[in-house]
Amino acid sequence: MTKKRLALLMTFLFVLTGCSGIQQQDSSHNSHNNEPSSLTYELGSDNWEAVTTNTDSLETLEAYQFAVEHPEVLDYIPCYCGCYEEAGHESNKNCFVDEREGTTVQLDTMGFG
Repeated sequence: MTKKRLALLMTFLFVLTGCSGIQQQDSSHNSHNNEPSSLTYELGSDNWEAVTTNTDSLETLEAYQFAVEHPEVLDYIPCYCGCYEEAGHESNKNCFVDEREGTTVQLDTMGFG
């Protein structure tokens, strides 16, 4: 039962974190003006500076960590903020993880809200 609750909680956090900026969307949303252009995380490094230098939110950090460690779960969670139209996102995973190549993960800034 604990795993089910954890999965439900993480799903809830992803939907909230990924879509927290819905009311603030405008034409500047596409360019992510106040956000870094590239966020890189090396698998196994436990160096989350790419996230922690951009937010103090523990929930956001945990959301990125979960997305990197369990992308297969987020593949089944649709994103409701409209990023599929603007950024071509196919699932909530794309709001946190842009690309994974070897041990390098390019993070998406959409998870910052």
